Amino acid sequence: MTKSGAGGPKARARKAQQATGVRYTQVRRAASTNHNGRTLQFLLEAKHDFGILAVQLAAAWARQGMRVLLVHDYEPYRSDLALYSRRVRERKAAEQQQREWPGHRSTLVWRASAGRAADGLLVEQHTPWSARSADRQDAATDSAPLRDALQWGRRHFDAVVVMGRQTWPQRELVDHFIVLAASDGVPVAETLTHGAAPEECRERVLTAEQSAALLRERHLNFLYYRPPAFLGMITGSRRQPPAEPQPGFVRAVEADMAAAGIPLLGHVHLGDHGLASHLQRRHRAALVAASPLDPGIEDAAQAIADRW
Repeated sequence: MTKSGAGGPKARARKAQQATGVRYTQVRRAASTNHNGRTLQFLLEAKHDFGILAVQLAAAWARQGMRVLLVHDYEPYRSDLALYSRRVRERKAAEQQQREWPGHRSTLVWRASAGRAADGLLVEQHTPWSARSADRQDAATDSAPLRDALQWGRRHFDAVVVMGRQTWPQRELVDHFIVLAASDGVPVAETLTHGAAPEECRERVLTAEQSAALLRERHLNFLYYRPPAFLGMITGSRRQPPAEPQPGFVRAVEADMAAAGIPLLGHVHLGDHGLASHLQRRHRAALVAASPLDPGIEDAAQAIADRW
């Protein structure tokens, strides 16, 4: 016989709490099982400076009144030195602890104040992306934990961002893919090398079509195997981009990129942060959410939301 209330609101609340790691009443005061949020993954090359853009875009959505969940890959006890202990009992205990799944770990990063968009919320979640098969303990093949986390995240958040593994698209689980290109703005010229001597380097001015082709070729190369369909691309720079050589150049590049199916959704100029500040921002999403957003983030976040 089915227990009383097994399929009712309290049971759904318990399942939601297990999936998000945050109290159900804290995540969504008025739950709606018909809510269907979007799942996104930002793809970029191994550029640590630009990995923080995903958190900033999520913070921008939260400030606009959206409920956003950041899902990180989490492998518990990966660096436990007790796994290499000479004491058998201590080593066995560490191995058992590593096999156990401690559940989803979540942190409330940012919540809207009374004077801002009332529903804005940013939650950071750490969850295992795969579970080890019962037959083979050395192979992680079951993606049920990530699939379950994204399923419940869609029900209670407007946007779910899959963090980490930025060069490997989760094609079966993600609704939209967005490329973050470390391009120093829209390319206006290309330096050609004809020899080893510095004086043999020549700079050639690009047309709008050549600039768009360079963006696609240079910043999609890391997706060499079955690149997915993109919602668009965001260009970013560490330095202020040069002025465009002629009126309408950027608009012509945007038109060519849109015709190729990868529209430009904005350009972001990263702030000038020192090494210590940069390391803190990489590992503390709360610090990013509480800091002023870099120029261009708000416009890019709105451009993405307009295309959902």
